[in-house]
Amino acid sequence: MKKLISIFLICVLCIVPMTRGTYIPISEDMEEVETEGVIYFWYTDPELVDYVDNAAFSFYGETGIRVVPTLVSGLEYLEVIQQGSLHTENGPDVYLIENESIEKAVLSGLAIPVTDEAGVLTTDHFPQVALEAASYNNKIMGYPLNYETAVFLYNETYLEQVAKAAIQAEKDRQAAEDATQALENGATPESEITQAVDENGEVTEEALKAKMEEILPTSMIGILEFANNYDPVDGMDAFFKWDVSDVFFSYGFAGSYLNVGGPCGDDKAQVNLYNSDAMYALSVYQDFNQFFSMESEEIDYETIVEEFKQGKIMFTLADTGIVEELEKAKQEETFPYEYGISNIEMLNTTLQSQPLSVTNVVVVNGYSTEREAAELFAKYLTCDYVTNLYSRSGSLSAYQVENPEYEALTDVRSCYEGSVSLPKIVEAGNYWILAEICYTDIWEGEDVNAALYALASKVHEQIFGEEAFIGHIDTPEIVESYIQSE
Repeated sequence: MKKLISIFLICVLCIVPMTRGTYIPISEDMEEVETEGVIYFWYTDPELVDYVDNAAFSFYGETGIRVVPTLVSGLEYLEVIQQGSLHTENGPDVYLIENESIEKAVLSGLAIPVTDEAGVLTTDHFPQVALEAASYNNKIMGYPLNYETAVFLYNETYLEQVAKAAIQAEKDRQAAEDATQALENGATPESEITQAVDENGEVTEEALKAKMEEILPTSMIGILEFANNYDPVDGMDAFFKWDVSDVFFSYGFAGSYLNVGGPCGDDKAQVNLYNSDAMYALSVYQDFNQFFSMESEEIDYETIVEEFKQGKIMFTLADTGIVEELEKAKQEETFPYEYGISNIEMLNTTLQSQPLSVTNVVVVNGYSTEREAAELFAKYLTCDYVTNLYSRSGSLSAYQVENPEYEALTDVRSCYEGSVSLPKIVEAGNYWILAEICYTDIWEGEDVNAALYALASKVHEQIFGEEAFIGHIDTPEIVESYIQSE
């Protein structure tokens, strides 16, 4: 029955044109390959249709194994997979799942460790965060396909203008100092700042690049200090603005210190949310509302992106899809600026900053009778064919791809490599919602200590089934420069 369905589907796909990219037809040579089996692949993202379909055709040509891709609803996804596996003939042999659902899949018998006979699941091919996202109980359960994370986005054209103004201001200040020294000593020294301009008084390219690198914020506190130290560019409405209503973008403030399950998100012995570092980071987060004045209920991501395109915002936090959107806008001449993406690794000079990430992993169904073929396709989809992923879907591969289409994609990957994943612990399945409530309450002025304690208590109660006894910690004093300047 599976074979008849798959042959019918392939015939249909030969007639219907693909929605994106170049259509790959079945050649005569492919038809002559003896079929070894049929496997079913399930996924929920419609943006992957073109990529998955073409990968399935290419995989058949190389192996003779037919793959039937099935786009299904994401609602109660694992429950539907389990029903399909137990009660029908066409349940998935292999499927795509978000990393935080892996423990649930394992406990349901729907995921088994992969063998990785090719030895590709290493840091030579995948970043550590991707391998941790795909792991459970010290075993790798699947092959990471793509990811989503928050990135620090800036208007490079504006940064250049600020850098030029800064060099000019330094030049003027140095000229005044040199004039004073000339009057006192009778000589005019040649300073470094005079070397930053050419004979026509224009800032040299080398000096400009160095100044841009110098002033580009490398920490969250650095963004605030930038806004305090430099004048806005004409046309700007705000130095820094982002969608504070979505914890996905704000999580990085305290992400390094909100530990639920350790690096792989599956260890109940490693749960620590109520600590001084997290409290300090979230106190800084709350202070950002005072300086940048954003109401969470009045902001949405689409509006933020549009304002960035219009040059109203210099810095923002965006998702990985921003590169494709901005490149398209540049081609359409609706975005007349250069832009850059950077990984903000620090909160201040000592505390780290880690954005949130979600990794989609291709796993083999524990109920499948075609496990070997299923894993072979999982590897093919995530490693062998993955150079086509971005062009056919706009998704970014977890696998290391050389020479990405845009330079900014390398910087996006750097942000992903420094990110932290959502926990896999089943009892903490609503952690994202609880974290968003905590961040929202803090942003709107609730006591940071109380809000973080409430989050820690709720998560502990859900994981361990009992009310937590957590000793009170005093709220740390904020000792940043913006406090001292008030």
